[in-house]
Amino acid sequence: MAEKAAHHTTTIVSRPSIFEVIAQENLSSTIYPALKKIFYYITLKNPEQLKWLNRYFDEIFLTLNTVCQYLYLKKYGGTFSENFYDLTRVSYSTNSKPTNNQLYLGLALVVCIPYLRNKCDMYIDQLQIKYKLQLKEKIFITLNKIVYTCWEALCLTYYIKYINGSSQSHSPLLDIAGMVLTYKDIEHSNNEPLTPLSIKESIKNYLLYGLSHSLELGAFFMQFLNWWHSENLQSKFIAYPIPNPPKENDKYISLRNTNKCPICISERKMPTALTVSGFVFCYKCLHKSLMGESRCPVTKLPATMQDMIRIYSDN
Repeated sequence: MAEKAAHHTTTIVSRPSIFEVIAQENLSSTIYPALKKIFYYITLKNPEQLKWLNRYFDEIFLTLNTVCQYLYLKKYGGTFSENFYDLTRVSYSTNSKPTNNQLYLGLALVVCIPYLRNKCDMYIDQLQIKYKLQLKEKIFITLNKIVYTCWEALCLTYYIKYINGSSQSHSPLLDIAGMVLTYKDIEHSNNEPLTPLSIKESIKNYLLYGLSHSLELGAFFMQFLNWWHSENLQSKFIAYPIPNPPKENDKYISLRNTNKCPICISERKMPTALTVSGFVFCYKCLHKSLMGESRCPVTKLPATMQDMIRIYSDN
């Protein structure tokens, strides 16, 4: 009886609470928007030279995220956010260290699923501001809503099963990889005999320790940045850096005091201003330009459809 009770107690203690697993998922999902805001802020300093940072941000983040998660999975047995909460992954069948195939599959799911989701969301945003949608685009939007709803329902089901103890995994992605989360075996690691390290190994360990803790400190900063921006999104309390003025161009100098559109060089139809630069264009010209490239056609500052303001006049 005592042995069964002790075994039962160990199982409960080694199983993270639902609050911990949700907290590490929230930390993981916060890094992307916070880092994107940092890149956007950097791009504003010199939009002409650094425009590629915004254009290829998802690919840059995918590369950095893959390298970071791979190093954490190989060294600590868990992703960055899981290690932050002292959690690690174990194989569901053997309750031991996952195999290389499981780690690689888990890595692919951790980095690829959010990347594809972000790309899909960006494409949906572009479709929703179009004048008219084609049939295949309407079908894509509908299917996206169905898939998203089913996925959220599946995640909720896993949460409920994890809470009542009928499932050892809180996530369908972990279940696919055949792994579960548990606490790090701190007691076992403390009982391991200490072996002398060479100077090279000591320096390497100190560098890895400093890098991992600087990343964890950076995660706190990015969470704060994301919260700060969301709290002040509609206000002007946070001032973006003033970009360099656009280069002088004879074409735009000649149009400065006219009613002509800088894009089509014709009389403006449905005048529309772009808030990031103040230039006024034809509505259709500006809309088409932003659909192709998310920046002002004149100053090259980052811009979206939300930055367009229709100008009404009596003329």
